[in-house]
Amino acid sequence: MILKAWTRTNRLYANIFLSLTICIIVTMVSLSFILYMNFEKITLSNIYSSEKNSLSQSSYSAKAMMDSATNYALQMYSDPQFDKLLHYAKPKESDITYSLMRLNSYLNMNYFFYSIYMYSNNSQTFYMLPDSAASIYKRNAFFDTEAVKLLDNFKKYKRLAPIPRQIPVEVSGVNGKFANVYTFLFYDLPGSSDKLDNVIMLNISERWMKDTIKSLNKDGEGDTFIVDRQGNVVTGTERHAFMSNLSGESYMKNIAVSDEDTGYLVNPVDGVKSLIIYSKHEPSDWIFVRVLPYDHIMGNIDAMKHNVLLICFIILIIGLTVSMYLSKSLYKPIEGILSNLNVLAKEKRDNQFKLKQNYLSRLVHNLGDEKTQDIQERLREYAIEFSPNSEFIVMLMSIDGYEEFSNKYNYKDRSLLKYAIMNITTECLSTMGICECVDMEDRTITVIFNGNLKPLLEDQDQLDKAIRNIQDAVRNHLQLSLSVAVSEAGDSLAVIYDLYEEAQQLMERKFFEGYQSVIYSGQQDTDPSQSFMYPLQQEKSLIEVIKLGKADEAMEIIRDMSMALPNQSSLASNMFFNQLAYSICTTAISLEKSSGSTFNYDFHSFIPQLHKQETFKDVMRRFSELVEAICAGMKERKSSKHDHLIANIDDIIQQSYSDQDLSLFKIAETVDMSPAYLGRIFKKMTMKSVPDYLNEFRLEKAKELLSGTSLSIDEISQKTGYNNSTYFYKVFKKYNGITPNEYRLNINSHED
Repeated sequence: MILKAWTRTNRLYANIFLSLTICIIVTMVSLSFILYMNFEKITLSNIYSSEKNSLSQSSYSAKAMMDSATNYALQMYSDPQFDKLLHYAKPKESDITYSLMRLNSYLNMNYFFYSIYMYSNNSQTFYMLPDSAASIYKRNAFFDTEAVKLLDNFKKYKRLAPIPRQIPVEVSGVNGKFANVYTFLFYDLPGSSDKLDNVIMLNISERWMKDTIKSLNKDGEGDTFIVDRQGNVVTGTERHAFMSNLSGESYMKNIAVSDEDTGYLVNPVDGVKSLIIYSKHEPSDWIFVRVLPYDHIMGNIDAMKHNVLLICFIILIIGLTVSMYLSKSLYKPIEGILSNLNVLAKEKRDNQFKLKQNYLSRLVHNLGDEKTQDIQERLREYAIEFSPNSEFIVMLMSIDGYEEFSNKYNYKDRSLLKYAIMNITTECLSTMGICECVDMEDRTITVIFNGNLKPLLEDQDQLDKAIRNIQDAVRNHLQLSLSVAVSEAGDSLAVIYDLYEEAQQLMERKFFEGYQSVIYSGQQDTDPSQSFMYPLQQEKSLIEVIKLGKADEAMEIIRDMSMALPNQSSLASNMFFNQLAYSICTTAISLEKSSGSTFNYDFHSFIPQLHKQETFKDVMRRFSELVEAICAGMKERKSSKHDHLIANIDDIIQQSYSDQDLSLFKIAETVDMSPAYLGRIFKKMTMKSVPDYLNEFRLEKAKELLSGTSLSIDEISQKTGYNNSTYFYKVFKKYNGITPNEYRLNINSHED
């Protein structure tokens, strides 16, 4: 009776309590049953999901290896230093030597390059580095016979795809050793021909993939390896040797016939029940395989099943107790619940903006496959007033100095600032047409502009004025700088993706146009048919000027070298600056090693920092900092501990240059040093030998006597330390290009 009376007076509380109790019981019983029956399947699925990510990282490394090989092969193939090596039947020794030095620089660019072959069909010759035994081999005498077979059967292999193989180690006194590599072939397309004119073969060490697999397999459990479509192992492990064939294994047969790119199966491996996870990488035709012992995975599953049931029962008891108190608590705040419902309704309205942004982003990236009717319904749903069959243009707005912008503001603040930019843009363009903005989640904002737009593009003054107003408002109110790229007009929503791609390509011109630029379609000056040759001669002059510590002159040469870049593609510009930066930095590092001092500059981080620069001016500023640091270091070298010694030698030469017996040995005796050591120190500090410096000083004195006195050539040679006038003539002409008599005549003619 008491319970019934309590129930009648507290019906809502009883209903809430009963509902919660039933929900808890049904939920716990259902979950317990599902977990008990599916625990093993869930565990396998979770392990598969975890290990699949690891295999994906390995496949990314394979893609990175292929991309790296492609980039280096293209750079070497387009390098003019190798033209004579590849195309001449009998290249000169000097050309071969310089080309091999150049090839060595490419070899040293990547730690994982094992060797590089260059083959010329005209000369039937292989050129290779590193030259452990020799660098030049005739085709019929090349130690790597498998490489010759690759050339004969090149059509059997994908171009610039990895070919796993073993190559003999060519070292004196060492036979029967092989290196595991992945070979990449690069050549011109031969058409119907069965022979190649010239080929670049990159041999990348197996360590590339083994190190990646090792880094992703830190727990030491299981075995990870890679096989090709024929079942050959392309990364050796303790269980499987490199190039051993596993196609006969039952699990490999199951993987081979599977239509899925990734998956898992339970199968015996070497007699042990195992979980096998695989991922197929199409570009390389490789299959990444991870094998885990099944007993190791499932060792504690049975005990866990019983523990789960016990824990679920305990949770059920606790849940029933908690539900009693929750029911009482929920009985009172009904008004609060209604208030929360109102808050949720408001949040739904706020989410409408996010949904709209997501849909516009899909349109820009061409991700949707919707019909025209579905598109129109979506546009109405999100209150987008586009006319799908009218004209469209896409404007891409890029935030200038994005690295500084990202460092200054957190993600939330960046989103708010971009939202403000979108509002300013919509306000400025709304009078000219229908405008929708999309936050692209990076440095850019995409503006889709709809209406009668062709007149705006034909007479750009009105549109340009509106864009400049947007830039000014953003700069004044948000203290941000914007660059804008404007596509041509499209006739429907179907071409939005093409217009977006065009705007992205136009935005690449910002590098030369600078910050706050506005770039229209048709303004591109790039001529793809015009080839670009890297100015090697100017680079040599630049290096010499830098060694002399002339920073201003060096920067002038860099500006001259880059004058043709605005007419080139962005790829050509990137390759130019990478090559220039590499040459300057390697020169600076060599100077540091030779002098034993440092320039207080991180040359190894220069190229990564260079890639972050957004404009040509930024790049030039970076190069100016680099050159200034090197030149300042060169000047500091002059004040080193050997300065006193150099000054002492200079005093001896000035006082005794007329002494015909003055030489390196006599100077060394005077300063109490060995001639060889003194000569090395002097050349290291002055870049000249003592005899050369002595000759230059004597010849300068001879010039003074030739121009200021009427002494005979014989007398002048005696006064400047030469005991033989014939030898004096020879040395004078060698250093000055003319004889002493001709020099005197030239001086006298100028005075007249």
